[in-house]
Amino acid sequence: MECSSLIAQEAWEINGKGPFHSGGREAAQNRRCLSKPAENPTSTNKVEILNPRVVEQASTNTRTPECLSTGGRDDIVLVLSCHFLTLPLPQLLSNFISYEIPSIQSIQIWVYDPENASPEELASNASNPSLNSKSLSMQFLSMGQEPMIVSIISHQVYPPEITKQEGIWETHIPLTKSNLFMQIKGNSVALQDCFIADYIFLLSYVSLTFSQNPEYVKMTSKDERNILFDWPPCFPATVATVSHWETLFTKDAFNTSEKIRIPPNSLTDEERHDIEEVCIIEEGIVVLTKGSVYLRRKTDFIQLDKKFGIPPNVTGIKTRTYCWPGYTPRDGLELSQIIVWTKNEIFLGYSHLKFYLLTRLADLMKILNVKEESWKGFSIRLATYTSDPTGVALLLSMTSHYNYDWLYLVFYDEDSAKWYLQDFSLTLPSGHKLGALFMYSALPNFVIWDDKHVHYSYQNYSENGFLRTYLGSIDLTTATNSSIHQVFIDYYGNGVIKMFNNKMLYFKLEIKDVAPLHDWANESDNTLVLINPTGDLFLANLNYGIAKSSEYPIMLELYSSIFKEQTICPYLLFESSIIVSNIYLDKRDKLTFWAQVIYRENLGVYPIVEIYGRKILKEKRDVSYEIALGICTKNLTVTFYQAIDYEGVTNYEELQEQYTGHVMIQLRPSQFAKTCPLSSQAVHVFVGCSSQRYLELKGYKENQCQSKNATYVIEKKYLRGNPPEDMHVNYNVSKYGCPFKISMTKSFHPVLHLYDGNKFVEEVKANFIVWEINGRKDFGYTLSMSDAGCVNQAQSWKSMMAQNEHLPLEEVWGPHNYRHCFSFSTGKPGDLTQPYEIINLTNKNEIVWKNHHVGFFIFRAKIIDPNYSFCNLTTTFAIETFGLIPETNTSISRGYQSGQNRPLGGIGMIRGGGSSLGCN
Repeated sequence: MECSSLIAQEAWEINGKGPFHSGGREAAQNRRCLSKPAENPTSTNKVEILNPRVVEQASTNTRTPECLSTGGRDDIVLVLSCHFLTLPLPQLLSNFISYEIPSIQSIQIWVYDPENASPEELASNASNPSLNSKSLSMQFLSMGQEPMIVSIISHQVYPPEITKQEGIWETHIPLTKSNLFMQIKGNSVALQDCFIADYIFLLSYVSLTFSQNPEYVKMTSKDERNILFDWPPCFPATVATVSHWETLFTKDAFNTSEKIRIPPNSLTDEERHDIEEVCIIEEGIVVLTKGSVYLRRKTDFIQLDKKFGIPPNVTGIKTRTYCWPGYTPRDGLELSQIIVWTKNEIFLGYSHLKFYLLTRLADLMKILNVKEESWKGFSIRLATYTSDPTGVALLLSMTSHYNYDWLYLVFYDEDSAKWYLQDFSLTLPSGHKLGALFMYSALPNFVIWDDKHVHYSYQNYSENGFLRTYLGSIDLTTATNSSIHQVFIDYYGNGVIKMFNNKMLYFKLEIKDVAPLHDWANESDNTLVLINPTGDLFLANLNYGIAKSSEYPIMLELYSSIFKEQTICPYLLFESSIIVSNIYLDKRDKLTFWAQVIYRENLGVYPIVEIYGRKILKEKRDVSYEIALGICTKNLTVTFYQAIDYEGVTNYEELQEQYTGHVMIQLRPSQFAKTCPLSSQAVHVFVGCSSQRYLELKGYKENQCQSKNATYVIEKKYLRGNPPEDMHVNYNVSKYGCPFKISMTKSFHPVLHLYDGNKFVEEVKANFIVWEINGRKDFGYTLSMSDAGCVNQAQSWKSMMAQNEHLPLEEVWGPHNYRHCFSFSTGKPGDLTQPYEIINLTNKNEIVWKNHHVGFFIFRAKIIDPNYSFCNLTTTFAIETFGLIPETNTSISRGYQSGQNRPLGGIGMIRGGGSSLGCN
């Protein structure tokens, strides 16, 4: 066994065949000897995953004499046999969060050798391992092999268990947004000097379903050659297409598909045979025809008209391009899922079919400070989403007298709700339909195309031009004898231009010419190119409304097409530490990345850091360099941070707003070529408050009690403000939690913990304050201002309430107006024997009780250190004090004696320390 690799194939719910495969440079060398050592070290950790439906066809085209001459056995393959297990929500594991689909994917894993596998295993629809595969799996198991499935987004690990049937590992994975991209990682176990490589696969599913009725009629496109399509960015296996033959919908990349038809007479014959655009949103499939927008839902077909806020004469619709499963919008912000536009208006659509007018063209011109006399002739030509999760791009068009259109680019930021005119303009012939796609990168890199030309703009508009053929022509039809049908770009900057006659041209980020690829389909076929986020292409043939899919080995075809050019990648390896797509950065946080590029000497390659967005971060760089045996290595470490001092400023809120926002950061090599391995790595950084960040009192979550609500009374003499009567309080255990029980003779020092979701971050060392939310004042502090080291009078609740009489108690004191007392330059002299009412982890300031009687306190703690966090961090906790029981009356005594001495768990009443307690 001289070459082996791990191949994973996901079996889908319908027919057990999986369309998603992970590709790499090994495909150019061998389809089967995937782990064979390569000359280029960048390909040693890449894995090629075969489509089970085209294995025989692919192998005849991809085997090389180099592999065939080994005489050894083929791959060792890891097979996934998947089915869906739907559980009621209460039965889901407690540490999993279910989103739209309360389902769990059960995955079975075993190892098999293709030369000794069963036909079902080779076809990737086996439900159990063959005898040989079972033996092979047990051999690996005995040597310590234990594959783990890891979420690339959340890094959650799902360890498998050995099932009762020998030779199978099994695990269960919730179908959530954080589990879209998964990786199988095995131990370094060798069998006959062969290892099983790690690999990435896609785990996604959409719950959209559509009713069928034999009386329904079909929707088609007008052009026999054109195929309209759309897929949700996070679910690329789910595709809707409209061709001249039929409208099809698939959840498994056309391994299976269904026809989408509509009730008769819901559209005229002219309308339903002239579908202009198609999109998929949460509620169903949206189509555009004759200026009107319609929605096909599960059981009906409706028009999205003025009742939904959409006008007539719509010219275009567009959904998002890239998936951001780890991105969480700030509080109060919902990101749109579809753009709808006319020539003069643009609308954004949100979940639950909510559509809102974003702007009118005249209003936009005023925002952009365009002179009114220049408005004439402008219209909205195109709208699309950018690579930024909050970005929307508009192409504004103005027709000249020479049948040319001048195009201008405008960005809208959904987070800041601001418009930005970009330093970009383009001239194209009038009367042609345009398309645009942004590349997954930090700086604005994009292409705009019509039926003959593809215009590129790289590196923040510094490099602009038209993609050219090998003869230097910008008219791509000269190389293919056909016009442009589709342009696709994946997450790594690989691009494919598909012509109507199924000729294909390859280009890449920063590459300014195209490479013609070998023919893969007949010129007369109606085909569609599908790309999933792992970088693979699939060709769907939709002739006569019947879908057939086959793998398209893009990298193999590229190498085969350009091998005579002797194109050499300038670097051997480019790696970085970016493993996530979204990061939140708070005030004290630092974000550090490293990048390494390895290249042959005298080529001068180096790593580049690109930042796009507001200038709100500082950076520190460290570069190291070494050379050995003609191989150079450059390492770049870059740290991003904020150096703003928010303490003592008079414009705290404005300063915070100025230095919050989002930026895109990308690490890339300085030189590039078509044959370079995938290296584009970008991350979205949000500087501000994460909605997942919160405080909790140490040990409060683990505190247990009987879950019963309580009522008690606080005597008026123990309340702030001298109220005229006692206060009756209802304590909700589910809201405030179980109270700590503390003796009235002992002091209490609260310790706060900071969390991000379920992840513990740290013990809070910053200053914080506490107050009793019902206004109790019968407690104090162990430290005086002098004990705390103050040189001037410290802030206190009394002084802050006096300064902010018009504000509620929660707002009178906080990070916006905090001033310390440890400098003569701040504050003013005063009585330093007063209590010091600020607590932190190390100052040992503790809460003491003024009355040695039983009592009940509901405290709220709040961070007041202005340099600690962008979040308004507070937490609420309760303290039940026990001690002496004061005098009682007969009725109270009877109630107490019939119950238990536990105010939250018993049925009696307790009156003491200025409070009465009774349980419902």
